Amino acid sequence: MAANNNPNTSLATSASLHPNQSSVATALGLDMAKLSSVAAVVDAIESTLGKVAEEESARWFAISVLRHLRKAKWSTPHDSDLDDAGQKDLAKGCLAVDGFSASLRTVIKDSRSKFRIVGFASSKKIERGVLATGTKAYKIAVNTIVAAGLAARKTKPASYKTTTKKKVDPQPQLKPELKDKLKEVEKTVVGRRAKRRGYSIGESMPVGDTLKVTSEENQTVSMSKEEFAGLDAALSKNDAEIIQQNWDYQQNEDRWSRLLGLLAGVGFFVFVALLLL
Repeated sequence: MAANNNPNTSLATSASLHPNQSSVATALGLDMAKLSSVAAVVDAIESTLGKVAEEESARWFAISVLRHLRKAKWSTPHDSDLDDAGQKDLAKGCLAVDGFSASLRTVIKDSRSKFRIVGFASSKKIERGVLATGTKAYKIAVNTIVAAGLAARKTKPASYKTTTKKKVDPQPQLKPELKDKLKEVEKTVVGRRAKRRGYSIGESMPVGDTLKVTSEENQTVSMSKEEFAGLDAALSKNDAEIIQQNWDYQQNEDRWSRLLGLLAGVGFFVFVALLLL
């Protein structure tokens, strides 16, 4: 097979050969030291592959299109979710469409675009590994991928955790003894208010009065004059005791102050007397 003499494909630096192309050549057992250009490496790969070279080129191209559709970041075909058999089936599906082979040969005629993952954009940039999306080969590959149901991104199904909310009891549970006391209080209050309105204990109250009594239960119970007087007397007595305690404490503090003043005066007098002697 004649070598591609395109001067742009010469191996001026080690970076001119794409890692994918280098991996393919190494896997085929090619001696890289004897190959001086990208074109020479690609020609050696095609010569070694023989009849399957076209299918292998189609595989790399189809996987690149799939990568572009899924907006993935694959660096090799093995990074995709397709195994070798699935990748070959995809390549064969593209090659089975009339016009794909001829278009593919035109699209990847530059050695730098063969046997590697390429990107796609509206316009091609071979030096950056980008091919155009308007080619027939690209469109056929897209249709084949979509028809096979491979265009959708493969993701793991999201795990949904069933969250159960704790039921909130609108009425707190009371102990039996507290319930009994509460009923007694309610009965006493209702009975007292019913009695004020002229109803006996066993007599039923009208609905209007019943609602009124019920609403009054939620209000603060007012104290009678006797209860208020008793509470006031208790508070007054307590205040008097507190005042008396404070007064006793103040008197004791005054006594200590006078005593300390007296001792200070005596001490000063003794000090002066000693100075005069």
